[in-house]
Amino acid sequence: MKLGAFRLAAVVAVVVLTGCYGKQMVKGPIYTEQIYEKVDSLHGEQQKTQQSIQDLRAQMEEEREARIRYEAQMGLTLKEMEESIRILTNRLEEQANRRSSGTGAPRSYPLPIPVGASTEGSDSSALASDTENAAAAAAVAAELYQTSYMDLTRGNYSLAIQGFQNYLVRYPTGVQLPEVHYYLGECYYADDRHLEAVGEFQYVAREFPESRLVPASYLKSGLCYVVLEESNLAQKNFNELIEKHPDTEEAKQARDELNRLQG
Repeated sequence: MKLGAFRLAAVVAVVVLTGCYGKQMVKGPIYTEQIYEKVDSLHGEQQKTQQSIQDLRAQMEEEREARIRYEAQMGLTLKEMEESIRILTNRLEEQANRRSSGTGAPRSYPLPIPVGASTEGSDSSALASDTENAAAAAAVAAELYQTSYMDLTRGNYSLAIQGFQNYLVRYPTGVQLPEVHYYLGECYYADDRHLEAVGEFQYVAREFPESRLVPASYLKSGLCYVVLEESNLAQKNFNELIEKHPDTEEAKQARDELNRLQG
């Protein structure tokens, strides 16, 4: 009896293990693997979503910075326009006051007489008239230069720039041409317009090599490039100044700047 009962229990155990419960045990690892695959897939999608969010935030930050720069530039442009209007208004008021008080009339700047203009066939009176006109034009050019220079020394950079540019248009061969270009560069430099400033300084050094302002032009060109973070160009101008004008005060300053740049 005991042997029969044992056999019966063994049969029942085999049936149970090979039945539904047995199938669950066999299928259990398969279901677990599928779950792991889904978890991995969800984790991958989550990482992609997080990366997309980070990219979107970076893009929004770039757009915000661009908007800030644009608004700042617009504000600066409006400020410059307001300043130009204010200066022009003051100048018009000054002219109106001079006319009303009878102390003077508004200046006019005649166009220069073309260099090399033919006087053939003209009589002595016409030649004398041309000479007088040339002298008058030179005097007006000198006055325009001096007025612009005084505006520069007073810190009226917008007026000085306008005056110097007016000189260049009206008197492209004037005797003060090197000084006009140099001091126009000084106006730009003082107004933090360093790229425009270096253009004027380089023009003086290139086109007027005998001018007394050439050493200062090299020095100021180098200083402009320092501000513009163009170290190689700055050192090039300082070295050229030291090579061509070694005994000048500007060359001494250039050596100091080179030592500072080279550490």
